[in-house]
Amino acid sequence: MAALPLLELGPDPRERGAVHGSTLANAIRDNVATYLERFETGGVGRRKVLSDSEQWLAFIQDDNAEYGEEMAAIAEASGVSRTEIAMLNARYEITYSVFGQEAHNANRRAEQEQEGCTSFGLMPEATANGHTLLCQNWDWLERLRGRAFVQRVHRSSNPGEGKPDFIGFSEAGIVGSKMGVNAAGIGLCVNGIVTPRDGLNGIRKPFHVRCREILDAWRFDQALLPVVQTDRTASSNFLIGHSDGEMIDIEATPDHCAYLHPQNGMVVHANHLVREDRVTSEMERIAPNTLYRGARTERLLRSGSGKVDFDRLRHVMTDHFSAPAAICRHADTSLPEAKRVITVAAIVLDLDERVLYATDGPLCQSDFQAFPLYPEFHQQRSIGRLKWTT
Repeated sequence: MAALPLLELGPDPRERGAVHGSTLANAIRDNVATYLERFETGGVGRRKVLSDSEQWLAFIQDDNAEYGEEMAAIAEASGVSRTEIAMLNARYEITYSVFGQEAHNANRRAEQEQEGCTSFGLMPEATANGHTLLCQNWDWLERLRGRAFVQRVHRSSNPGEGKPDFIGFSEAGIVGSKMGVNAAGIGLCVNGIVTPRDGLNGIRKPFHVRCREILDAWRFDQALLPVVQTDRTASSNFLIGHSDGEMIDIEATPDHCAYLHPQNGMVVHANHLVREDRVTSEMERIAPNTLYRGARTERLLRSGSGKVDFDRLRHVMTDHFSAPAAICRHADTSLPEAKRVITVAAIVLDLDERVLYATDGPLCQSDFQAFPLYPEFHQQRSIGRLKWTT
């Protein structure tokens, strides 16, 4: 089992970027090549992508100076241009604009994509250990396996003092963590969504910047603000939880937000709109598997007797119904190599313990690795019968 890289980072953004860029330079260059090829297969060439990325670079530097400073240091330390680092950090907006074009053209071609993720949140009343858990199978490009990392960022553990410490999972070259938990017990998981409104609002705060700002929050209301305060370039789904036993799922389209709250201790989301009805959901046109992944996840979680323990989590997150387009995703070899998708990582966030558990690849092939925010305070814990230790 390959060990996921763990970066120990401090409060200074330039130092964080320097460590990130120098340690993961090869993976960063690989990710730049992977995304440029993916965009090319979707009909957007290198020149257009890099031209747009210049605009994203200027916007990010103006919108969140600390984030921009960290990106600049990554570029300098890795030997990759600032424009290419900006491309990685705005890759969500670029990717989902490409998906929108592919969804629009889906009726003219037989090829189906496999994009998307499955995420779910469990309230204390639903879990065997009485903790608040956020979980996700992060399904994305197969080539990204081995080119992701975990960052443990120490800034402050004192409520209201500076920005909180956090532990988060991201891709090499990207500052913001899509999945993570901070010192306040605020956690985040995400899903992609596609609508016909994507790209029409122009440049807005990028998805990955919003992810970082969520984990910058000490209070739950402050964590919601980066999602809802401004409109968006591309649609996305944010599952945000708190260790005190609270969570909300936000379907954030370019112009609107819709909200799902846990029902009987549980909330689940895949890659199509569930609550929002003011705009059309289009991911299912290129990835119809989203229509059963969420519902099947919830049904499997609620099956059996008793509360959700680790054995049931593993059973759900390794489910192979309709493989390879399953909850546990494997590559569809009928697709071009640049478009092949797998479960790059399975993630469990224990918000009470401030621990991120992650796999390198599908859970059926790789065991969880424990990444506590505070290793010195992390003792042997369990979900159900499985003991996890540092």
